[in-house]
Amino acid sequence: MAAAIDTDTASLSTPSDVQRSQNTQHLSDKELVVLMDEISASNVAMQRENAMFEKYYDRMVPKEEIEELQIVSQDVAQLGQNRSRHRSRSRTTTVERLLNLTADQKCTIAYRELEETKEMLAKLRHDSNHSIRNLQATLEEAECALTEVKKAVYEFERDIATFSQGQKESTIVTETLFKYFEDRIHAKEILIDKLQLKNHAWKMLKAKMHQQLRLKEEAGEMLREVDFHQLKIENTQFLRQIEQYNQDLLQLKVMTGQTQIVLNSYKRKLQKMLAETKQLLSEITSRHELLQKIELETTEVEKDKAKAEELNKKFRNDISNYKVPGILEYVQETWNRFDLEKKVKTWERKVDIAELAHRSYSNTWEKIKKYNDHDQDQDINLL
Repeated sequence: MAAAIDTDTASLSTPSDVQRSQNTQHLSDKELVVLMDEISASNVAMQRENAMFEKYYDRMVPKEEIEELQIVSQDVAQLGQNRSRHRSRSRTTTVERLLNLTADQKCTIAYRELEETKEMLAKLRHDSNHSIRNLQATLEEAECALTEVKKAVYEFERDIATFSQGQKESTIVTETLFKYFEDRIHAKEILIDKLQLKNHAWKMLKAKMHQQLRLKEEAGEMLREVDFHQLKIENTQFLRQIEQYNQDLLQLKVMTGQTQIVLNSYKRKLQKMLAETKQLLSEITSRHELLQKIELETTEVEKDKAKAEELNKKFRNDISNYKVPGILEYVQETWNRFDLEKKVKTWERKVDIAELAHRSYSNTWEKIKKYNDHDQDQDINLL
């Protein structure tokens, strides 16, 4: 018997299993661990799938038919074991392929199970909400009863207990007690009448709503299962459109954020350039004022230079037309000449200094002109 089982298992083993067993011999420990994790994950997925199929099978097929099918399958299995020893491996694989479900069948089963679970969840949610509402109603009723009891105790202590403490005769206390309870009973009767009228009004409204619902059913305005499926399809389409619109909105938000960042950077650059332009304008005005001062000084120096040149020419003419004077006059004239030469040297030095200043001022003026032209070009480019 054991030999027969071994032969059956050997005949049922596929070439992929044999190849996998041969490949596992050449794997390392880490690869074996990874392969073990993958196999365990696939086993978990297959267990979930089998549980879903069993649930669907148990729901669709009655228990009596399941027992009959199990008995028949056992008989067929016994007959098959007696005959399968002489069959080929290819035929067993074809039988297994015929017994396997297709992808469409699996999808339909999964969709039906999903719908069934959704209906069960909706039913459980409805039942739980109903029980929660009932419990909330009972809790509110208990709270109202507790407040009424507290109010009744407070009124009884206020009206009866304080009154009985001041009265000595028991007849007066009993009369007040009976009157108090009669008043309370009369108030309760009035409340009961009000609640009965309200209950009657709610019953009339309920009957009216049932009548309207029946009229709608008769007129065919009620939604049927096909309408619900159509609404579900439309709902899924609208949800896809909403999701697409949300993605577009997200992309637009990202684009607006990027543009806002770029705009802020350009704003910072513009503020920086405006500050630089203000600084340059102030420098230009200061340079213009300095240039005006330099021009005034150069004009004054030129006037002094012209006066000194005329005086020098006059002195030179005087020297050229000079006649030999007397000794004292010669001495006096030589002394004056020395003084004049000293003055001439000093004036020549002043003229040289003025020329040097004029050259430096002219150089600075050229630089300022170039800088102003460059700034005006930059301002034109910015504008």
